[in-house]
Amino acid sequence: MRILALSCAFLLISAPSALAGGWAVTYVDPVPSIQPSVTHTVGYWVLQHGTHPFSGDLGKTGLRFKSGADTRDFVGVALGEPAHYAVTFSLPAGSYEVFGVQGVFPEHPLGTLTVPGTLLVKPVDPQRVQGTVDGPSPWQEIAPPLPKLEVSASPAPAAAVVPEESSGKLLPVWLVGLVVAGAAGVFLLLRKRLRPNGRR
Repeated sequence: MRILALSCAFLLISAPSALAGGWAVTYVDPVPSIQPSVTHTVGYWVLQHGTHPFSGDLGKTGLRFKSGADTRDFVGVALGEPAHYAVTFSLPAGSYEVFGVQGVFPEHPLGTLTVPGTLLVKPVDPQRVQGTVDGPSPWQEIAPPLPKLEVSASPAPAAAVVPEESSGKLLPVWLVGLVVAGAAGVFLLLRKRLRPNGRR
């Protein structure tokens, strides 16, 4: 039992620091229509916390396509921009779940693909996009398609109703009097019905 505990402790200590509470997000460049048994090349970005390149050795990245028990992995190659990769793949006709393979980080679900057809990208969970890039941006003209998210300590209201501006006209006096008289009549009627019998 003691040997097992020591082995577990060693594995935890020797695990890459990226796995200790770390995560990444894969963003895909625009994907053309995918045809069966045709070679396609797709660009993608792997960003730690969904915002910045990983500073260490990320390892192998790519795309994973799952269809039932069938899994097909395609390894990507690094492009010129930080955290930018490209992968080439060919798939038979069918429906696939698509995942970003992110090296030392767990895979990231991207969406679904029906071949022939286009990739339906699942929106990124805002909770997975955290932090900012310190200093100048690591990208120039070619940059990842980062979502425009506002970070706020308090949740935004579900909806805001803006009242229409008043036209400046006051209600006629007779209409105000009618409303007050009607409310008084309803009050007296209810009071009379709720009064116990025999009491005045």
